[in-house]
Amino acid sequence: MNRIAARSMELLRILERAGFESVLVGGAVRDLLLGRASEDADIATEASFSDLAALFPCGKIVGPPGKAVFLVPGEGGRREISSFDGGSLEADLARRDFTVNALALRSTGELVGTRRSRRDIGLRILRFNGRSADRLVEDPLRALRLARFASTLPGFSVHRSASSGVRSAAPSLERCAPERVGREMRLGLAGDPCVFVRSLAACGLLHMLRSLRGANRGGLLRPLLSLRRLDGGDAPLLRRTALLASCDRDGAYPDPDGEADVLRVLNEWRWPGALCSETALLVRLRGAPAARLTLQEMASLLLERGCAFWDSLFALGDAVSSDPAVGRRITANRERFAMLAVRLENEKECVPSGDELMERFSLSSGPEVGILMYELRMEHLLRGFSTKEEALEHGAELRKRL
Repeated sequence: MNRIAARSMELLRILERAGFESVLVGGAVRDLLLGRASEDADIATEASFSDLAALFPCGKIVGPPGKAVFLVPGEGGRREISSFDGGSLEADLARRDFTVNALALRSTGELVGTRRSRRDIGLRILRFNGRSADRLVEDPLRALRLARFASTLPGFSVHRSASSGVRSAAPSLERCAPERVGREMRLGLAGDPCVFVRSLAACGLLHMLRSLRGANRGGLLRPLLSLRRLDGGDAPLLRRTALLASCDRDGAYPDPDGEADVLRVLNEWRWPGALCSETALLVRLRGAPAARLTLQEMASLLLERGCAFWDSLFALGDAVSSDPAVGRRITANRERFAMLAVRLENEKECVPSGDELMERFSLSSGPEVGILMYELRMEHLLRGFSTKEEALEHGAELRKRL
């Protein structure tokens, strides 16, 4: 049992000592049975919210009536407790979204749930817990959660009855808060993106991606092929999202309209601010690897955004491009970029620091030092200084012109 589940079991025992039936429920139990580390662990109890407030004074109730939970702060994050006050554990499990989440674990180690739930975990099958229409009426977001679990639970597949149930119910996700939709989209794309896209298509939910994919709204084949070719690098979610937002747009460089479209969607989904802006900028500049840029334009973008950004641009270009002529331009620009990247790597040995510039030219800290520093860095990328002394001599010439 991982630390998150273990800490939740400590809360469970506190509730039991107070005389309340309590169990670990949902995804944490599923993950324990799968031998996976769980990111959260929820508790269900017969204690009322007033009972919980008395036991855990630091906690608070959040959520709308009927869906409220009690949050208890603690080491490693908050723990979520739901109450089936006035009901039963069996009724609580019957309302869970999917069979693999309709299981509970007592502190004694006893597993509570139906044979179907246990069997579906063993068979790695995702299906609704009961009638799909009932579960989707309770919360339409469960349609997206189905695709998300398919992408994040390795080896699991969506049962035909589940995907057809979503198509038949045609749940309106407009009822769901945009940030809840955004969370499912973010987690789904962070898993296996091809599985996520195919699952959305099987459930009739591919339109959820089309808000990212531009006015052309092409078919499924191109984004799937591009996702398979994509190098995720150190920022896979960033690159996958930018790719889906790029593969049905033209090769315009730059593309401010694409940037604005993507930024609007991701902000509506309440994605982290840095991820929103970085993804939108990648979409804006996605055509750079195939563009006829001067070496100075490439160097300027390198100084502004760094090597990691250029690596992401090239990854997008390689994944999306199918035109041999475009591929040749990308290869040529990659060779030019490699030279710039090497020079940026040895910059500390060849370009003086701000303190060294102030000492050499008797300058005070201020804009002149920053301008001089930028010009020397740019010149080093373009021509390559051999030593700091060579750079300082060039700096003296620059000062005459500044």
